[in-house]
Amino acid sequence: MIKKIKKKNIIYNSIIYLGLLVLMVLLEAFGAFSSLDNLLKDRTFQKPKLIDNPIYIIGVDETSLKNYGTWEDWSREKISKTIDKLNSDESNKPAVIAIDVDLFSKRSGSADLELLQSVENSDNVILVSSFKFNRKIDEYSDGTFGLSNYIEEYETPYPELGDACRAVGHANVQLDSDGKVRHAFGSIKYGDSYVNSFDYEIYKLYCMKNGLEVKSDFGKDEFRYLIDFSGNPKDYYATSIYNFLETDYSSNVFANGIVFIGAYASGMQDNYETSITKESQMYGVEVHANIVNQLINGVYKKESKLFASILIMLLVSIIAICFSLFFEIKFSVPFEAVIGVGYYFFSILCYRVFNTTVPILYPIISVILILFINVFYKYFIEYKEKKKMIATFGKYLSPEVAKKIATMGEDVFALGGIKKDIAVLFVDIRGFTTLSESLAPEEVVEMLNKYFVVTTSSIFDNEGTVDKFIGDATMGIFNAPLDLEDYEYKAVCAGLDMVTKAIEFSETLPNELRGKVGFGVGINCGPAIVGNIGTNFRMEYTAIGDTVNTASRLEGQAKAGNVIISEELYNRVKDRIECSLEGSVKLKGKANEVKIYRAIKRK
Repeated sequence: MIKKIKKKNIIYNSIIYLGLLVLMVLLEAFGAFSSLDNLLKDRTFQKPKLIDNPIYIIGVDETSLKNYGTWEDWSREKISKTIDKLNSDESNKPAVIAIDVDLFSKRSGSADLELLQSVENSDNVILVSSFKFNRKIDEYSDGTFGLSNYIEEYETPYPELGDACRAVGHANVQLDSDGKVRHAFGSIKYGDSYVNSFDYEIYKLYCMKNGLEVKSDFGKDEFRYLIDFSGNPKDYYATSIYNFLETDYSSNVFANGIVFIGAYASGMQDNYETSITKESQMYGVEVHANIVNQLINGVYKKESKLFASILIMLLVSIIAICFSLFFEIKFSVPFEAVIGVGYYFFSILCYRVFNTTVPILYPIISVILILFINVFYKYFIEYKEKKKMIATFGKYLSPEVAKKIATMGEDVFALGGIKKDIAVLFVDIRGFTTLSESLAPEEVVEMLNKYFVVTTSSIFDNEGTVDKFIGDATMGIFNAPLDLEDYEYKAVCAGLDMVTKAIEFSETLPNELRGKVGFGVGINCGPAIVGNIGTNFRMEYTAIGDTVNTASRLEGQAKAGNVIISEELYNRVKDRIECSLEGSVKLKGKANEVKIYRAIKRK
């Protein structure tokens, strides 16, 4: 489960991961993925909930505009009549009438006097005010410049009306950089005092009228907070102001509740995209209804500070990195996936239980990148090691065998040996002494290189291993280091290929030497010790034992163009190789004579 790590790889990995962490800190600090992170938080946190507070909307909707004309042409008599009808039954009137329409300018005529009188006679009307912000260029002491917001204008209900109502609160709606409403303002400082929000004034009056304790001042304090939306557009109970005034609509429906009067038609340009809406937009009165519902429920959703968010991302990333560094990939990749998924559910827990939002995207992106680096780096290192091993082993193994060993790793060639049944082939040049005396030294080397090409290719073509070169002799083994099917037959085929190619080899020699040079091959099979023999700093993969010695002795019995095999090998291949008995000979190291056979051709 825990992997062996080379010190060099730990250093390389640590540098890569450190660079990744620095990059992620910079990306989070500068908010590179903030828009995407906000969208992910919207989809994760903002879900419709049960609206459990008596909040209603009387809307200036399409029906009202169709029957009463455009909003600019409306008489304020419609607002005063709505207030009067809502308060007509003293025992069943609303706790709060929140008028979310522009009543900033005073008009001449009886309608405004009626509105003023209706408000004066009510103890539950709250009106809106509005701040207009602008930006200015500030010059700092160090000579640099920056932009800051300032209040350009503060609009309130005209003085008599503002004095007559129960309270006035600002109804400013804040848009995030992507144009969505996610946050609500608390109070805003204006001059030497603070202006409470429209929502907080509604909430405070509602609590007072219903004998409830004001649970929190977070809607009043000077900061912004996350809106925890309860309903989608049209989820709050709503009726048309036209239907309310022109029909026998009972005002008892709104008893002790909160009634918003505001724009409920898209043409009035008081609709917004919010964190809970996907396709449709939400009217301003619905946004305020959600905020007031949140205040009544005492739900304060705060956002983690940037410093804390970065620490969380670093902690999650370091845990993933530790798995990547110290565990095998088959364990580390699932663990890293679990960390990413686990963090996602951790963010949900923070929101629902601890009322805190933490960035979702940055830690998950970091974990995904760590997982990718983990997998990519592993396969990159394996690829490099395989190329290195193939290049090394390819010098004495066939390409196919070298690739197989590269996939198995260097453990195949660990120091030590095993006992294994193999076939051993020896071949050398007959007439080499005469040949070397007839050629210049550089011509001898060139000729030997061509000879080794012939012997090596014959061994490789039959999936054997070139063990070593001894002077003008070549030693090959079959069935080691990897198991080889039908290795005895392939060893004999390699010998036959060599003597056949020797004819072509002879044609490359000077005219006077042609026909005077040939290959003698000896092959034996049986048990031998194969493995790396030597020390950790100098070792050689080879085979040792009587089987090897006998093969060498058989090669000594072979004339040019002959492939001499042992009786044991003959018994294994006689059904497929045409052979002839050459007699019995006394071999060095053997007490008794042994039978030898000459392999002639494949049957």
